[in-house]
Amino acid sequence: MTSWVRLHPNTGESQKTSLKCALAGALALGIGCAAANAAAVTGDPSIDGWTNFGNSLQPGVYVRGDANFSFDVYTTALTVTSGSDLEIDDGEFSWQAGDLVLGAGAKFTTITSDEAGWGTPITGINGLLDPNGQKLQVKFGTSAATWSPSTVAPGGGNGSGSGGDGGGTVLVRTSAYLKASTHPEQVSDYTLDGDAGTLLPVEKPSHLEWYLGTISDRVARMIWTYDEDGKHAAAFEFLLNVSLMQRLVPDFDGLLPGVGDLVIVTVQDNDNKYTDALAVVPEPATLSLLGVGMLGLLRRRRQA
Repeated sequence: MTSWVRLHPNTGESQKTSLKCALAGALALGIGCAAANAAAVTGDPSIDGWTNFGNSLQPGVYVRGDANFSFDVYTTALTVTSGSDLEIDDGEFSWQAGDLVLGAGAKFTTITSDEAGWGTPITGINGLLDPNGQKLQVKFGTSAATWSPSTVAPGGGNGSGSGGDGGGTVLVRTSAYLKASTHPEQVSDYTLDGDAGTLLPVEKPSHLEWYLGTISDRVARMIWTYDEDGKHAAAFEFLLNVSLMQRLVPDFDGLLPGVGDLVIVTVQDNDNKYTDALAVVPEPATLSLLGVGMLGLLRRRRQA
C-alpha cells in the first residue's frame, strides 16, 4: 500500500531535542529506530510504524484504574500529504496537506504478573475484555500537563490521569456501548465489526471535549481493528488534527497538544472500571520501542 503520511518534522523548540537511537543501545533495551515514513493508518498501530511505549500494566506506563486491561500503548506524529486518505474534503473542517496530526492508540495483548514487573500478583488481567463492549478513549495533553504514572501496582493506582491535569486536554472517545453488530444490546451508530478498518469521525459531538473551549468534533478521527474470535476491538487509533484546531480558533493564544506532549490512553468497561496508561507523542527519529523506564526520561527531557 502506498505510504501517505510521514513523521512530523522537528518543531524547532530547543527543549524538544530528539532522542537518538544510540541512546537506546546505551540503555541496553534492544530498541530500534522508528521508520522515517509511516505506513497507511489501519487501526493497528503495531503495524503502522507507531512508537510503542510499553504495556498498560507496567511501571512507568500504568496510571490508575482497577479494570486491569492489558494493552500496548502507541503514539505518533504525522503530516497529511497531498492525495492521501487523510486529506479529507470537509468544507471549513477539511484536513489539508501539511496539517500536523497527533496519534495515540493501543493494541490488546496478554501479559503475566511477572512480565508486568511489579513483583506482586495482578488479578483479572483482561477479564473484562469481552463482547459486552469497551469504551476506547485518548486524552491529548499540552506541555503544561502534569500527568504521572502510578507508584503502586495495578488494582487501584495512584497516578495522575484526570482531564483537568492535562494543561488544556483534548479528550476523544468512542461510545461507551460500542459492540459487534450481532450483540443484542448494540445501540451505537457504529459497530465494532461492521466499521472496523474505516477512518471515522467520532459518533457524537459530545465524544470530543476540549477543556479550554468549544471546538468541532471534526478535528478528530478514529479507526480500529476487530477480533473476530473475542468479539471486541483488537487495536485502535485516535487522530487529532492540531493544525485544523488552529484554523478554527485563530485568536486562541493558549497551549494546544503537540509533539513531545503527554497522552493518556484509556480502556473502560462501558462506563465502569477502566485502565489509564501514559505515553508521549514522539518526535521524528525517536525510538520505535521505548520500553519501561523510558517514559520518565522523556518527561524529564520535556521539563528541562
